[in-house]
Amino acid sequence: MDFFNKTMEQAKQLQQIAADAMQKTIEQAQPLVKDAVIKAQDLQKTIVEQTPGVTAAAQEHYNTALQHAGTMIATGKTVLEAGTAAAQQHLSTFADQAKKVADATISAVNAAKQPKPPGPPEPPTAT
Repeated sequence: MDFFNKTMEQAKQLQQIAADAMQKTIEQAQPLVKDAVIKAQDLQKTIVEQTPGVTAAAQEHYNTALQHAGTMIATGKTVLEAGTAAAQQHLSTFADQAKKVADATISAVNAAKQPKPPGPPEPPTAT
């Protein structure tokens, strides 16, 4: 259960940092973007380490979260390297990806918390 709480908290923090960055000028946003990229990388690591045993439905959501986190990290790096005018355009994509990461992570955690469906019934044993 600790994994679920940690993952959801990381996703929520990531989304909040990206939202805060959107409200700043690009110069003020850069430290937030750097922090968000680091947190997105941490979230990716947490998901990769903890998901091998989850259900197929949860795995699909986790894969989606990983894809959005990858896009967010790449976009964040572009924001950090871009000039002021170009960075502002990328910040919007960055914040959107943070929301998608959070949404997909929350969906994955919720799917993983569901009990596994029962497998096929075992064949009767001959006595």
